[in-house]
Amino acid sequence: MIVLIIYRDNGMSQFNTGRRISVNEMAPHVHTFLPYENKVNKISQWLIGWINNSLKDGTIKPYDYLPLKGDLAFHIGVSLGTMQNVYRLIEDKGIIQSRQRVGAFIRDINDNNIEKLTSKREVAIEEIKKYIIKNKYKSGDILTSARKLSAELMIPFATVRMALNSLISEKILSKSGNTYIVNQTDFLLANKEQQTLVEKIAESINNYIKINLKPGSKLPSNNALADMFNVSIKTIHDAVKILSVAGIVKTRRGYYGTIVSDLKNDKEELYFYEQVEESLKHYIAENYKIGDKLPTIKSFSEAFNVSTKTINNAFLNLANEGYIRSLRGRHGGIFVLEIPPISVKGYTWLALSPEFEQTN
Repeated sequence: MIVLIIYRDNGMSQFNTGRRISVNEMAPHVHTFLPYENKVNKISQWLIGWINNSLKDGTIKPYDYLPLKGDLAFHIGVSLGTMQNVYRLIEDKGIIQSRQRVGAFIRDINDNNIEKLTSKREVAIEEIKKYIIKNKYKSGDILTSARKLSAELMIPFATVRMALNSLISEKILSKSGNTYIVNQTDFLLANKEQQTLVEKIAESINNYIKINLKPGSKLPSNNALADMFNVSIKTIHDAVKILSVAGIVKTRRGYYGTIVSDLKNDKEELYFYEQVEESLKHYIAENYKIGDKLPTIKSFSEAFNVSTKTINNAFLNLANEGYIRSLRGRHGGIFVLEIPPISVKGYTWLALSPEFEQTN
């Protein structure tokens, strides 16, 4: 299979053709994993070695595409999520680069147009190292939990877990069950501030706004911005989210799109499900403890007099923020993981029915 790749360089287009590497060509021998062995690190080391050796013997070339993540995951016998983390890790190392809706291709180390950027995981690694030093951990000390690290460092929980796994592979940490143990504290920190691709693109979009747009103007679509800055739509989405948190833009669904904020006159607005989410946080904080089982989505829907879809969207946000967890099966349900902070946003307008409060 031949895949056409287009690179933009100062308005000019350069065309390269790369073939899709088949899974059978790779003949991976990483099907067996020891207990507690880090699958992502093991597969990544094998894949990096295979790419380097295959480039040397000429069986593959720069700009050839790796197999689709799902195909390689199935062949090796791991989950798609594991393979996504593998691809992300070796992309962080500058060996491959992902293209939206096409896949991941082998980078040409001589191509200066492709910039090596620091990943979120690498930034998280440095922040955890600083945390260890700041809190004067010693060899043998138990590190605080991944969830508390996520909250204190304000880094997504999934990114913290990936960073902790990397620190284990570097022998800085070890793991016993769900406990992380500090092995060494004489590590070196990065010499300069690291910045993720998302952060760099956020800066670029902000500069574009300053030069070309006024308060109230509508930003180009995510697709157009992805083409403009030659990155994936996901990267644009995350970059716009940074600008939204900073108050530089407002994102609204549908026709309105993303609007440049007027910092003098803008007032904060919440989506309906976000208002429900704030009310749920308040109710959970006042009535439940960590480990308690919550009522069903249907029960909350009836109590709040809103749709189950609205409750579900609010619960998805609470789960992503690490406050609740949903388990399937006979003894499953929705359980409290952390007590959310109480906010007056959204709560003041929404009340539970008396019957619901009496039965829960």
